[in-house]
Amino acid sequence: MTTPKFAIKTLEFDKVKEQLAAFAATTLGQERIRDLRVSADFETVQRLQTQTAEAQRLLDDGKRFPFGGVYNITALVKRAQLGSVLEAEELQQVQTTAEGLAAMQHFLLENSELSPELCALGRQFVPLPKLVRQLSQAISEKGEVLDSASVKLAGLRTGIVVAKARVRDKLESILHDPNNHKYFQDSLVTLRGDRYVIPIKSEYKMNFPGVVHDSSGSGSTLFIEPMAVVNLNNDIKRYTAEAREEVERILRALSGHVGAAAAQLLHGLDLLTEADVIQARAQLAIAQQATRPQLLSRPYVAIEKGRHPLLPKETVVPLDIEIGGDKWHTLLITGPNTGGKTVALKAVGLFALMAQIGLFIPARSAKLPVFQGVYADIGDEQSIEQSLSTFSGHMVNIIGILRRVRPGDLVLVDEICAGTDPNEGAALAMAIIRHLHELGALTLMTTHYSELKTFAYGQAGMLNASVEFNPDTLLPTYRLLLGVPGSSNAFNISQKLGLSPDIIEQAGQLLTTEHVHMEQVLQGLEGERRKYEQESRELERLRYESEKLRNELASQKRELERQKNQILRKAREEADELYRSSRRETEAALKELRALKKDMDATRLQQTAASLRGRLDKHYAEAGPLPAGTPLTPELARPGMPVFVTTLRQNGVLQEVSGKEGTVQVGILKTKIALDKCLLVKPQPRAGPDAVRGGARGG
Repeated sequence: MTTPKFAIKTLEFDKVKEQLAAFAATTLGQERIRDLRVSADFETVQRLQTQTAEAQRLLDDGKRFPFGGVYNITALVKRAQLGSVLEAEELQQVQTTAEGLAAMQHFLLENSELSPELCALGRQFVPLPKLVRQLSQAISEKGEVLDSASVKLAGLRTGIVVAKARVRDKLESILHDPNNHKYFQDSLVTLRGDRYVIPIKSEYKMNFPGVVHDSSGSGSTLFIEPMAVVNLNNDIKRYTAEAREEVERILRALSGHVGAAAAQLLHGLDLLTEADVIQARAQLAIAQQATRPQLLSRPYVAIEKGRHPLLPKETVVPLDIEIGGDKWHTLLITGPNTGGKTVALKAVGLFALMAQIGLFIPARSAKLPVFQGVYADIGDEQSIEQSLSTFSGHMVNIIGILRRVRPGDLVLVDEICAGTDPNEGAALAMAIIRHLHELGALTLMTTHYSELKTFAYGQAGMLNASVEFNPDTLLPTYRLLLGVPGSSNAFNISQKLGLSPDIIEQAGQLLTTEHVHMEQVLQGLEGERRKYEQESRELERLRYESEKLRNELASQKRELERQKNQILRKAREEADELYRSSRRETEAALKELRALKKDMDATRLQQTAASLRGRLDKHYAEAGPLPAGTPLTPELARPGMPVFVTTLRQNGVLQEVSGKEGTVQVGILKTKIALDKCLLVKPQPRAGPDAVRGGARGG
């Protein structure tokens, strides 16, 4: 990308990268983030954004990237590749790192549905199970060579243990011999160098044969290796030397295995570092409550409620800005000092750079192109060494921008051509703005020149904007207003601060007619804007209340529908259960009657039938006593009467009368039944769902 270095510095993009580095899990990830370069390739930026989105999905799903046990083994691996022998602790770091690479690959592959792009990254890892097995069998978790590293080492270490035990046994026997008690200063076995010795009183040196290895500070005690254990101590020393050589051979062999796998290890470490950068981008997006930008193939920027990433999100005023596309390509921002003009410029520049390293944007929504160049001249860039003035320093930067800028690039200039004669500065600024505009660059500039406000009005594709200023409190609101140039507040501010009205009046007389007219127009526009915003807020409030009421009515309708369906479903279930229960009892009775038919006489059969009818009546009676009512007769029966069907134990409505029978509506069911099986009852109250359900149960 052609972004000059001074633009990165001016926009303070390195501070954003430091924010990102704080979320890295490894030192490798932190170093990679600090060295990140902004990409100008659309497909690359799209892939970076997709990776960030996938990592955020994994984090939101409660998954965490595994970085445990991973070390920066780059230097170790390169040494092994050159033939150096690594220490056991260094080999242990290689082992845990290789295991960490395998764990990361497994993590990326097992979440392929949530993160296909990260899964593709995982497939690039080269597993090294053989190397991990070789290292784990030879090196302990404490970074020591295990006995199991080789059969020879195990034998030698066993020999050392046996030899040491034999030496101690022999020395213990000498110490406990009653004939030798007078020779010893203390009855203990100790080490001098790598030899086992015992303390002897110096006056008995000639009476106790052995090799003197040391003496006490006073010279009263000599540490002597008895001749009886010299050969045994020699065995220990020989075994120890051979074991040391065997350990050296094992470390050399293992280092060779590491060197042979150097390419795979370094490649895996590079992939793991990339995964660390990706998850750091996702964590920063979560922390900033950022949103994924929509990348465009045309030069168009639209930011809604964007927050400067280096300012506290609790205090920063959100920024709404639009530039490019079929609208304006040049935006001139005016307003008082410390009103937020520079913050707006830097925020737009940072948003562009952040998107092009795969970061999400701290905004409600963001649409951005992939810029080939982002140029900025913000702040005091004068060079003391060159003895340049503020104007000269800025002009050097602008000349550099004009030489490099291309159509579609982003140009940010703060206080264009300030620090020189106002008339000449304004003329230069107009020419520079027109050149950038005709070139097709997206240009955002701040200025105090009133002439530029008028200039922008007369140019197609240019738009005035301003940072809002409250004339009552004399404080900026930091809101960026598109389409509204900022009016001069110098007189208002001076008057409220106590400047003499006479001086202010004299200053007003010195203004040109055109300037006064322009300020009056701007003040009128500002008043209209405030009135429009007030009306807009009122309309928005009414719309919100209307929407809220509509949603409440819809919710109530859904609740009523749900209750109705619940009542109907319960009635159906109760009717179905009654039918199934009655049928089961009837079938059981018929089955019993058929079984008894052959073995019972008529009297016995009648008794059994009577008993079964009693059981059925008892079953129907379990629902409770019959309600009070008049037995229905053909003379009394009229359609629409509320009745109680005694055989079904249910309330219903008489629909039709045909002789001694009638059709009764019970819930959603209609049934024909004898009129004498019905009671004429009072209508059931229908106060609500509970009353309906009570009626369905028969009181």
